Amino acid sequence: MKAVHWIILGIVISFATYFIYQTRESLPRVDTTIDLNWKFTMGDPLGAAEPQFDDSGWRYLSLPHDWMIEQEVHPENPSGKAGGYYPGGIGWYRKIIDLTEYEDSKQFYLLFEGVQMNADVYFNGSHLGKQIYGYSSFYHDISSLVRMDTLNVIAVRTDCSKLPIDRWYSGGGIYRHVRLIATSEVHMPVWGQAVSSRIDSAGSALLDVSLEFRNNGRKDRRFEVKYDIVGPGGKLLADGNSSVLLESGSSGSNKRTFTIEDPLLWSPDTPELYTIHCYLMDRNKKLDQVSIKHGIRTAEFDPDRGFVLNGKKEFLKGVCIHHDGGELGAAVPLEVWERRLGLLKELGVNALRLAHNPHAPEVLDLCDRMGFLVIDEMYDKWEQPWDGAAEDWNLEESWPTDLSNFIRRDRNHPSVILWSLGNEILEQRFIPADGVAMYSKLKDFVLSIDPTRMVTVALHPGNADLREEVPSSMMHVSPVVSYNYRSDSFRTWHAAYPNLVFIASETRAYGTRQKEDYQVIDYADNSWNDMEEFVAGQFIWAGIDYLGESGGWPNRGWKTGLLETNGFIKPHAWYIASQYRDDPMVKLTVKDTFLADSLNKLNSWQTKWVGAPLVDHWSFVNDTTPKEVVIFTNCSRVELSLNKHLIGTLKKEDFSEGVIKTIVPYEKGELVAHAYYINDKGETLKVSDTLITSHAPYSLAMHPDRNQVRENKRVIQITTSVVDSTGELNPGSKHLVNYQLDGPGRIRAIDNGDLADHTSPESSSKEVRKGKQLLILQAGSEPGDLIISASAEGLRPSTVKIKNKE
Repeated sequence: MKAVHWIILGIVISFATYFIYQTRESLPRVDTTIDLNWKFTMGDPLGAAEPQFDDSGWRYLSLPHDWMIEQEVHPENPSGKAGGYYPGGIGWYRKIIDLTEYEDSKQFYLLFEGVQMNADVYFNGSHLGKQIYGYSSFYHDISSLVRMDTLNVIAVRTDCSKLPIDRWYSGGGIYRHVRLIATSEVHMPVWGQAVSSRIDSAGSALLDVSLEFRNNGRKDRRFEVKYDIVGPGGKLLADGNSSVLLESGSSGSNKRTFTIEDPLLWSPDTPELYTIHCYLMDRNKKLDQVSIKHGIRTAEFDPDRGFVLNGKKEFLKGVCIHHDGGELGAAVPLEVWERRLGLLKELGVNALRLAHNPHAPEVLDLCDRMGFLVIDEMYDKWEQPWDGAAEDWNLEESWPTDLSNFIRRDRNHPSVILWSLGNEILEQRFIPADGVAMYSKLKDFVLSIDPTRMVTVALHPGNADLREEVPSSMMHVSPVVSYNYRSDSFRTWHAAYPNLVFIASETRAYGTRQKEDYQVIDYADNSWNDMEEFVAGQFIWAGIDYLGESGGWPNRGWKTGLLETNGFIKPHAWYIASQYRDDPMVKLTVKDTFLADSLNKLNSWQTKWVGAPLVDHWSFVNDTTPKEVVIFTNCSRVELSLNKHLIGTLKKEDFSEGVIKTIVPYEKGELVAHAYYINDKGETLKVSDTLITSHAPYSLAMHPDRNQVRENKRVIQITTSVVDSTGELNPGSKHLVNYQLDGPGRIRAIDNGDLADHTSPESSSKEVRKGKQLLILQAGSEPGDLIISASAEGLRPSTVKIKNKE
């Protein structure tokens, strides 16, 4: 009997196991990064695309990865000033991937968010295609090549051998994420979802959702499309179903409109995001699923009001930024961008021009969450190459695919308010008719994909003395006119062309022209003074220092941004804060006479972009001369005192430029500014700023941006400072700081903001600049705390512990 019982039990277990297997809930779609465990080598080994190729001598790494930043800079390297003096070359990547866990999936896509450049992609030895433009995201359908009986091999060849590629640092390699998408044969293709919204007369939101489908199966399929609309608080607000019949081997689409009562509107101050869940259902089985974040808002450009968001005038208080991360190169972790954008927010920036190419999609996600208005830019130049380009680029061959991918990828971001198709293109200046024709063609193509946004091109200021069109005939192609360095002409042009909307797509942070004498602090010709009611806004060049576009060796890049490459805010940037910010603020700065003298002697075309020669400290060694104190504030009056003795009460209205300036006899101690304002209740309140004289360097101090590693935040940014015995920063220190890291992690970069510093990226030591620098750590995937120690000769060391329980 016992044997019979065991036999019956075995049969029951077998049937139960079979039932569980047949009815198990498998994920309808897997969309995941495959960044770990790639192998890499520089050079061009023969046969590297073949699955059986021996790559045992290659090094392991994780993506994103920029091989160019790892190379040695040299004044003779072919990238020259434009590329920051970095060398070019060819680099190969390979990855072995086991896909048996996705055996239920029939459809596979391999998506590359960015590969620089000329990327030849192979899967199991088959050449999938060549992606020339290094900034576009692209994907390949690998469904027919996937093998479940053995391991699969991805190989990617990147070719940056002809430099310079761009007028700035490009980077090299797979510098953004790679994603694997696995789903069913009936599915929604990559970037096949479009969501937009309108506000009706009753104040309700009409949410338009459009989905594309593909049936790669052998049979016709009928399925249900299910929609769930979830609000910012997680509550289900609306849902719906549609029935679709899709023939084998065909594509289809479905459009639905949902009404959202009393919507929470997306804006820079309130970046509220809704989630649209879309499911393809076969009875109770999910065939595919995607989720889309959406911000409900209205955005329009008006000739008399400029930019209008949710029915109200909103000045675009913007900056332009490039895609690199300083010493990190082009492979920039999201945590670094989050810190950088947070610092720009501190300055009052509400808009970004992503110059001059598509940026990483996760940066757009960040703009959605943080509340930035974005001009999303596709190209720098078109068919006519810039002077100095290593080779001509045949735009005609690639633009339809690249531009389509760009628009389809980014069209659901509420942060994106305007598409920009180029920057200072040469056709505008030298072949205007060709420029108008190309602009018109590109514009019509974009609007055929996304009719909800307008299109622009950032126009060159032009030179009438050289018989160039000023203003350009290209500004009549689209009613939104973006002009670089021409804000002083907007009033005249607005009167002549009252149906056009003007944007100052590039301006300078200090003055519209180079100063005759940098000893004279003068903001009278700042472009913000040109921002009249009809102007949509301005974008300062540049928000952050960047690699490339150097003024000359030994500098590797552009160094006149509002932030250094490490994100430290420059003193002159607080003028922008005093104009951009709505909340009360005050900032003390002091004119640096030595820097002013050097600027007066500097012979460089970049000088006209430099900010006012200011410092934000009160520590002057062997210099007791009176100081010109420059105070930036948006408050009405400021009380200034030194060592608790009142120097004076200064009214902003008494200074025609809106910048308070006064001479203060130098005396060590505390310089304090109290700025007064009246709040909504009629109360008089104040904000303050203080500069304190630093004593002799005494110790190192380390301040991490977080003390705990999280699963989605594995990059730690630590500010290392040289301080005196009271903890005050010593701005004159140039100490060499040595780092020691214990635990599962590595030093990603040490950035002191000095673009003329050529310390090897492999070094764990670097000199501080102005008394501080930024240390960037990458936590590994293994559990274990990170302990980072900093030491310098003659200073007390500092140690920080970063907890990592993952």
